[in-house]
Amino acid sequence: MMQLTYLRQKAHEINAEIYALYLSARHPEVRWYVPLLLALVIGYAISPIDLIPDLVPVFGFLDDVVLVVLGIHAAYQLVSKNILGQARLQAYEVLSQEGEGATSAYQIIGYTWMLIAALVSIMLYKLLFLTLL
Repeated sequence: MMQLTYLRQKAHEINAEIYALYLSARHPEVRWYVPLLLALVIGYAISPIDLIPDLVPVFGFLDDVVLVVLGIHAAYQLVSKNILGQARLQAYEVLSQEGEGATSAYQIIGYTWMLIAALVSIMLYKLLFLTLL
């Protein structure tokens, strides 16, 4: 149980850091090439075109990880520590306020999936058992 709490805390920290980097890239004092670098890194991460194709067993995914991590690290180095600190505070404030509404969003998504599963089950029942009669 303690490991699950630790993983949740780490996931929240990573989420806050990503949001803080996003907020700091939108700051007016940040140079134009920082948002461009982040856009290129995100574009490479979600692009199906890679330097090494993903079909190569290990190196296909390794180049994605290395390039994305290096790009994000470079963006962190290019942003002023003061701007990044302010963005982190703002990110933690926003994410702590959104935590209350996230539970209801998870419930809505869960109920929707349960409804879809029930409808599929009813259709399969009708298809399999009622057509046999």
